[in-house]
Amino acid sequence: MVDKIRVQMMEMAAKRKIDAAFTKNHRKNLQKMRSLAIRRSDGIKFEVIESMKTYAVDLHLQTCSCGHWQLVKIPCKHACAAIGSNKEAVTQYVSVFYSTEVYRAAYERNIQPIPTFDMLDPPQPSEVLIKPPTTKRLPGRLRKRRIHSRGEVDHAYICSRCKQTGHNRRTCSNPSHNPEGF
Repeated sequence: MVDKIRVQMMEMAAKRKIDAAFTKNHRKNLQKMRSLAIRRSDGIKFEVIESMKTYAVDLHLQTCSCGHWQLVKIPCKHACAAIGSNKEAVTQYVSVFYSTEVYRAAYERNIQPIPTFDMLDPPQPSEVLIKPPTTKRLPGRLRKRRIHSRGEVDHAYICSRCKQTGHNRRTCSNPSHNPEGF
């Protein structure tokens, strides 16, 4: 299963290395921007109106009041409309992380092919040294009493005053058997 995933990743990386371009979602934004009304404040600030909602777009700071442009670093449809009314290319405002060069550089390194395991010599048991895991003392105070195993019976208390089991001298409520009163 892991080998199948590795092969798929290797093929996908090879294919993506060849064709990297503007995605379909960004083309949809360019189509949606045509239905928006735009008001220019100055050369870099715009007010974009979409179905009774108003959005403020600043091209210099690359912000839109919808928040999508700041989050994804790709102009939203409101920003695309403002950029289009300014007669500029939308690709100038897309983050460099989405550029073709960076996209191709991400897939530049190849996933190396791995030979089948039956061709490799397995190590001999005498060569392999397995060490016990390192233990770490847990934080906090240590337990004072140990945890008894299932069949183990607790020690029964015997009172030194009345010689009955189940309690000790300190918690004894029976009257003293000492005739002298001590």
